[in-house]
Amino acid sequence: MFGKMKISRYRFKFPNTVLFITGIPLSGKSTVTPLVTADIEGCATQSMDIFRLLSQEFENRKKPSSRNSFVKFGSCDSYQNIGNGKYTPKNLVIGFNKYAEAVSSILPFVLPKLEAQGVRDMIFEGVQLTPLIVEPYLRNRNKLIILTTNEGRLNLNRTKLFGDDREMLERYSTDKLFILQNKIIKQSKLIKNSSFTLVKNNNDYHTTANVIIEFLEKADVIETLTDNK
Repeated sequence: MFGKMKISRYRFKFPNTVLFITGIPLSGKSTVTPLVTADIEGCATQSMDIFRLLSQEFENRKKPSSRNSFVKFGSCDSYQNIGNGKYTPKNLVIGFNKYAEAVSSILPFVLPKLEAQGVRDMIFEGVQLTPLIVEPYLRNRNKLIILTTNEGRLNLNRTKLFGDDREMLERYSTDKLFILQNKIIKQSKLIKNSSFTLVKNNNDYHTTANVIIEFLEKADVIETLTDNK
C-alpha cells in the first residue's frame, strides 16, 4: 500500500521564487530538500547533479583544447586538477571553487527560462551552489539555505553510504569536508545577511526542514495555506 500523500502547508507569497540549498557532501541536502519541497505547494526541486552531467556533455562537444576539465571531477577531488595534482588544503579549496563554477555555469541560461517552461517556483540543491555563485540570483524573495553539520552526522552518513570502502572514505574524509564547510561559511559572510541562513543539520531531518520553513515564513517568502482540506 502507498503511504498517505503529505498535504502542503505553505505556498510562496510571490511567483517565480527560487531557493537554493547548499552544503558540503554528506550534509543531508538531498534528504532535507524534498521535505521542504513537499511542504510548499507547487514547488519543484532540481538537483545540481543533473547540471554536472549536462556540463560534462557540453564540454565533451568542444574541442579538447577548450574544454573545462573540472566538470569531470567532484568537490573533494578537484584538487587533482590543480598544479601537480597533490593534495593540500589550499588546493582542495581552489579545486572545489573551480569545480563549483564549472558546473554552475549553466545557471544563467536556465533560470531565465523557467517561467517560459511553466516552472514558477523552484528549489535548486547542490554542493556547487556556493554563496558567491548564488549571490547574483538572491534578489526579491530568493534565498540561500546553507546546511552545516557535525562530525557525528558526517561519520554516520559516510559509513551508511560508503561502508568500508577505504578509497571513498578517504576521498570524503571529515578533514576535507570540514575544510570545505568552513570555506562555505566564510563565503557567506561576504553576502547580505538577509539573503541567506545557516541551518545546523545534526539530528532529525524533519526538524531541520522545519527550521528552514520557519526561516522562509519569517523572511516573508512563504505564507500558510488557508484552503487545506
